[in-house]
Amino acid sequence: MQRFILFRVIQAIFTIFVIGTLVFFFMRLSGDPVTLMVPIDAEPETIEAIKIEFGLDKPLLVQYGYFVKNAITGDFGVSFKMDEPALALVAERFPATLELAVTAALLAWLVGIPLGLISAITRDSLFDRFGKAFALFGQATPSFWLGVMLMLFFGVQLDMLPIAGREEPGSLIMPAVTISLIMLASVMRLARSAMLDALNSEFVVMARIKGIRRFQINMIHAFKNASIPLVTLMSMQISRLLMGAVIAETIFSWPGVGKLALDSVYSRDFPVVQVVVLFSAIIFCTINILVDILYAYIDPRIRY
Repeated sequence: MQRFILFRVIQAIFTIFVIGTLVFFFMRLSGDPVTLMVPIDAEPETIEAIKIEFGLDKPLLVQYGYFVKNAITGDFGVSFKMDEPALALVAERFPATLELAVTAALLAWLVGIPLGLISAITRDSLFDRFGKAFALFGQATPSFWLGVMLMLFFGVQLDMLPIAGREEPGSLIMPAVTISLIMLASVMRLARSAMLDALNSEFVVMARIKGIRRFQINMIHAFKNASIPLVTLMSMQISRLLMGAVIAETIFSWPGVGKLALDSVYSRDFPVVQVVVLFSAIIFCTINILVDILYAYIDPRIRY
């Protein structure tokens, strides 16, 4: 197990390095950020001075060398647009993204998993049919459309919830619901299918023959084995959320990492985009390692 974890850590470091290299060069292909920072009639001397200030006057490979050297020490440069350290800007926005991600994920999991399990246990019942229809609706509903509809109905028509920002207590509700619906539908469908597979397995049939109580069979024997694909899906969902829920953060002006990344891409703010991408890669790799370790504890048959 220790060798496996060490191998995965080395693999993650290599992956993060490759992603950092790719984002560095791809961002440079998007154009010159200085053209967005100066007026159209700016003097060539002014443009050159700004390039020198941000180190954009040097050859590309030299810039890359400085980027790698500084990144190792945690220095990702200063934002071109906001004139603040890029890492500090992302760290400042991360609590808002974390708050939104945790709320949306808990809402999706606490509702989706029980609904999926009940649908599997009561297969082909009225509840199961309603659950399948609800899951289909949730996965087919675009997040941007749902966000706008919630804003128009609860924010404009009923004036019950704030439509933007993070200052008021109710500001979290609509963005979290917007994100969680498609997550809830995915979790519900996977929980149902995984639970059905577990309920039809031989060890569950044997448990029934032995006369073990139905609740114990469903929640201990069947659900434990059905949880492996659920853990995989949930880890992917929380990784995507922590990288920034761009659509919801943009619609509701939520001051998170996703909105910061989108604004930075539009303004070609290289340092901020690089920090966001690297930060996202670190989160994704870390969660994947933790999930791999968790597999062995959920199912003792899994050995690395």
